[in-house]
Amino acid sequence: METIKKALRGGLPCNDKGLLGSFHENIFQGYMPKVFCNMFLNGSGNELCTKAKAVHSSAMLAYNFFHWVLIKNRYIVIDGIKYTSVFFEVKMNVLQGTTPANMDVLLVGKKRNKVHLMFIESKFLEYLESKEYELGTTYRNACKWYKSTEIEDWIPLLEKVENLVNSEKDCSYKDGIKQGVSHLFALTNLSNETAFDYFIEQNNLQEAIRINSIREAEIHFINLFFEPAKHFKEDHKKFDEYKKLYEKYIEIVNFHSSLEFKIKTYSDLWTSMEIENQIKKVSNGHLYQYLNDRYMRFAEIK
Repeated sequence: METIKKALRGGLPCNDKGLLGSFHENIFQGYMPKVFCNMFLNGSGNELCTKAKAVHSSAMLAYNFFHWVLIKNRYIVIDGIKYTSVFFEVKMNVLQGTTPANMDVLLVGKKRNKVHLMFIESKFLEYLESKEYELGTTYRNACKWYKSTEIEDWIPLLEKVENLVNSEKDCSYKDGIKQGVSHLFALTNLSNETAFDYFIEQNNLQEAIRINSIREAEIHFINLFFEPAKHFKEDHKKFDEYKKLYEKYIEIVNFHSSLEFKIKTYSDLWTSMEIENQIKKVSNGHLYQYLNDRYMRFAEIK
């Protein structure tokens, strides 16, 4: 039975682990502008020298899909909001005195003079792995929490999430839920002045986000999944299992927080970009063709 990992490697100069010689071989036109290189280098994990070389890299999938938004007079519309700036590997404080989290993508836009910040976590094929939910005990230490107007006591939420993952029997990839918890902490912390200032300064957002407080902005979050075509039967089954687990997780989140977590697939995004005719205008249609050949012909398109 063909797997999506094997299909993705077809015709690419990668080794038997799906690793290319350089991240340059994994991106549109083989070139990343310095402004974007600096964003990835500023993030944790040395992404460009390691994971970015994998043909199934979530970060490079996101880069290929969103980098063009920074081009003059280009924009992407998601849920009725026009976004005109994009940032990658955005640093955000999670717990005091600990390593910050990295958000894959931040889109910045405006609607009716209101700043909109769209945070995106990109997931490619991580759900094919077996990885447990391992949330450090520090998350339960109230002394490490940033004071927030959003969630004052994290313990009830953390207990519900732990009960959820412990009761889950079908899905073997639970690390994505741990990442989801980290991202929820980070987004919630934006209502804290110290954490908000860190977010602006560490990511050089002063020019793009001209606000003094997060109260002047609308926050959105999407966990963006890649859905494999259904003829990759086993792979699609694992995708479904993880998606169902994540849906249960965001039910808990949306009960405890006004920060609404959403799920979309790259297929949803692809379809909306086609309808808006946004992506076909970039590089005389070459980017559209690249994304289709490189990724979307292996995706489930509804």
